Amino acid sequence: MNGIEHIATIIGSICGLIGGIVAGWFAYNQRSKDKNTDLKIERIKRENEDKFAKNNRHIAIIYGELFGLLLKLDADRCFILQPHPERKYLYLSAVLEVDRNGISEVKDILKNIPMSDIALFSKELASNSWLYFDDINNQIKDKKILSLMHIAGVTNVALRQLVNAQEEWIGTLIVESTTQKTFDDETQEFMKNTANTIQFILPPIN
Repeated sequence: MNGIEHIATIIGSICGLIGGIVAGWFAYNQRSKDKNTDLKIERIKRENEDKFAKNNRHIAIIYGELFGLLLKLDADRCFILQPHPERKYLYLSAVLEVDRNGISEVKDILKNIPMSDIALFSKELASNSWLYFDDINNQIKDKKILSLMHIAGVTNVALRQLVNAQEEWIGTLIVESTTQKTFDDETQEFMKNTANTIQFILPPIN
C-alpha cells in the first residue's frame, strides 16, 4: 500500500467514525425527543382525565341543584342557557336541562342560536340579574328567539343571571312553569341560591 492509499484509508476510517458518532447522536437525540413527546402526551392525557373527572362531578352537582329547584317550585322545566364558545360568545344553547314527567326538552330546539340573530335578547340576559316573562309575545322583541320559544312550548319563565368571579355573564338559569302566573320573592331567593351554587362550577362550552 503506497502513502496515498494509506492516507485515504485513514481518512475513510475517520469519516466512518465521525459518521457513526453523528448517526449515534441523531439516534440519541431522536430518542430523547420521542421520550419528551411521550411525556408531554401522558401529561396532557392526565390533565384531560382530571379535568373530565372534575367536570363530571360539577355536572352532577348542577343536575342535583336543578332537580331540587324543579321540585321546590313545582316547575315544568329548569335549564341553563349558555353562551359559547368560551369568551367569544357567538352562539347561545340550552344545556343541563331537567323536566317534569310529560314535558318535552328544549335542548334540541334552543341550540347553537347565533347571538347576532338575537342581539336584543342576548343583551337583556347579559345586563339583568333577574328577568321574568309572563307574556313572551309582547315582552320578547327578537323574533327568532320568540319563534323558537313557541316551538319549544316556553310560556311563563323566570331567568336568573349566572356570572363568573369577575362578575361577567356566563349563562342564565331558567325556570318555566305553566301553573305559576307569578314568581314571588321566595322563588327569586331559591333561584339566587341555586345560581350561587352552580355558577362557579359551570363547565364552558367550547
